[in-house]
Amino acid sequence: MDESILELLKRAGEFSEKESLLLRQELQYRKLEKDDFLLKKGDTCSSVYFVISGSLYQYNIDSDLDKNFIDLYVSNDWVISHKSFTSRTPSKYSIQAFEESSVYELSIESMHKLIGLSQSFLQMGKILEESTSRIDFFDNNNTPDEKYNYLLKSKPKLIHKFPQKIIASYLKITPETLSRVRKRIK
Repeated sequence: MDESILELLKRAGEFSEKESLLLRQELQYRKLEKDDFLLKKGDTCSSVYFVISGSLYQYNIDSDLDKNFIDLYVSNDWVISHKSFTSRTPSKYSIQAFEESSVYELSIESMHKLIGLSQSFLQMGKILEESTSRIDFFDNNNTPDEKYNYLLKSKPKLIHKFPQKIIASYLKITPETLSRVRKRIK
């Protein structure tokens, strides 16, 4: 079995062999080129995605036409516009491929179908919890050093995958501050 499917199953919950097969049948494979969109601002997020390879980012555009990065994703991450998905409203953010990437897509209709077949699929709510944990961390007024240390410990792949300017935007600090933080932490 594809290693990425095993990782997806592990990250989504604990399932019997039959449930694992049902989930695999509902997954859609998607290949994205650099800059392809998974979700455009104004569209409603109707799927969750699991990154097999590559990297993506979620962002909005500010009044200066700069991208403000809300979330960054690499292999084995779940991708979702949380508020749009749960409230069924247009997204305030876009989700775009930073590089050539591949993902598994699970639509909300497929999730409902799976939950109807087995209550075990309710544990997939972990996906939604993961998507809010980053928001909670960054909303807690942590210092730049704490934010960067969090990345080093919990998501080191991001630091190697994305340029410093994107990492700084994601951490809600300037590139200059990030440079100083990196010097202090080394």
